[in-house]
Amino acid sequence: MRLRLSVPIALLLASTALPAAAEPPETTSTRIALRDAPLTRDATREVHADRAFDLVGLAWRGPAPERIEVRTRTGSGWTPWTALEPIDSAPERGTQQGSEPLWTGRSDSAQVRASRGDVDVTGDLELVAIDPGTAPAAAPRSSAPGQPPVVGRAEWGADESQMTWPPERTETKAVTVHHTAGTNDYACRESAALVRAIYRYHAVELKWGDIGYHALVDKCGTIFEGRAGGLRDDIVGGHARGFNQGTFGVSMMGNYDGVVPSRDTVESVAAISAWKLGTAEVAADGRTELIAGPANNSHFPAGAAVPLPTIFGHRDVSKTACPGQRGYEQLDQIRARATALQRDDRP
Repeated sequence: MRLRLSVPIALLLASTALPAAAEPPETTSTRIALRDAPLTRDATREVHADRAFDLVGLAWRGPAPERIEVRTRTGSGWTPWTALEPIDSAPERGTQQGSEPLWTGRSDSAQVRASRGDVDVTGDLELVAIDPGTAPAAAPRSSAPGQPPVVGRAEWGADESQMTWPPERTETKAVTVHHTAGTNDYACRESAALVRAIYRYHAVELKWGDIGYHALVDKCGTIFEGRAGGLRDDIVGGHARGFNQGTFGVSMMGNYDGVVPSRDTVESVAAISAWKLGTAEVAADGRTELIAGPANNSHFPAGAAVPLPTIFGHRDVSKTACPGQRGYEQLDQIRARATALQRDDRP
């Protein structure tokens, strides 16, 4: 099944950037132990980073906090508090635990509140602050027959020395739709930097060895290549623990709990899903059966045979809000559009 996919105009016009540089932009991260910061009366700890950052996450050992909130100081003052979920998408390899990442824009300080059973646990956390550098991405392009235009790893500035997770083969049976959560407050010209920051957070700080998603789609509809080898081959990712085997993870960049994904975002998620499923001769409107692996936050015990649509949401298999309520409500549209794209390709 070869696909000739139409794509939103945003994909064709999304980048006015320079060609990819020979060397990836420098991406750095800093860890700050919150236990070293004073605890205020309202159970808040404030830390200042020596280097400005654009993305933060919280990391810990042991049980996850039940509540995590963070805000940062930008040039215009303190941002509103943002709640972050513990991330449960890790590969089945045993990794550092952490929260969802939060794109902050240029910031220099952060305040954190976290509790478990109404008891403050901020002293158990480390703030991870990431500076992804400022280099833009090159234009998206198709690198395989029928593939919608994608900004490749080299084009968005992946530092391949950070990729330490050797590709593991799988069989693509379904697409899992996610959102990166955090915030929608980013400019599309910053999308490559956001992808670089998530890559650094997943690969280095959470010790996964690579970015977990196979593809990421920004709010303008630009598609970015994620997990190394995951487009050209069927490679295990780290996006839905217990269901990483047999699935291709696509994440909408932003928080789609209260915000509806843009038309271009929905179109691009459908396009990359239709194409990837098509390479495996899987119908976008079909159903499949996946075997649940071990996972602390799964709806299903390990070994359970789970019937699922071939395009499903992360929350269908895990105890999470992902891909957000408004994002989840778009799954029928994504399936319908992906099915139409596959149908258009039939002889």
